[in-house]
Amino acid sequence: MSNADQARKLADLFANMAQSVDAYRSQHFEELSPDDRARLEDCIQKLDDSHDKFTAVAIQDTLNAIQDDLDRVVSVTTQAEQALKHLKTVAEISKVVSAAAELAMTIATADYGAIPSAIQDVVQAVQNDSTPGADKNPSSS
Repeated sequence: MSNADQARKLADLFANMAQSVDAYRSQHFEELSPDDRARLEDCIQKLDDSHDKFTAVAIQDTLNAIQDDLDRVVSVTTQAEQALKHLKTVAEISKVVSAAAELAMTIATADYGAIPSAIQDVVQAVQNDSTPGADKNPSSS
């Protein structure tokens, strides 16, 4: 199991613990004193913070693992950002955003095998939908 996978597992465990505490708080809400409710909210927040920290570690480990592709990821993401400033239809915007979001998800979930194709999907979405001089009809799509 990679470091990223272990960090994701820990993040999941902390999220599950937070959900358990929240379920207890919800089930016993009426019988809990305001101080106990606040204490449980604090516990939930600490667990959620731990979840977030381990998720960040997992993402950083993934970014370290794809270091060779990272320049390409930044480049295509920059292209997508620029394309969004010039697109004319909801369909064009949706296609670019969907491809960029999928790339982000493959990185966040350490789906190493899918990252190269997700990069290519962003490139294709940007090229197909923002070709300069293309005759686009804003009302289509």
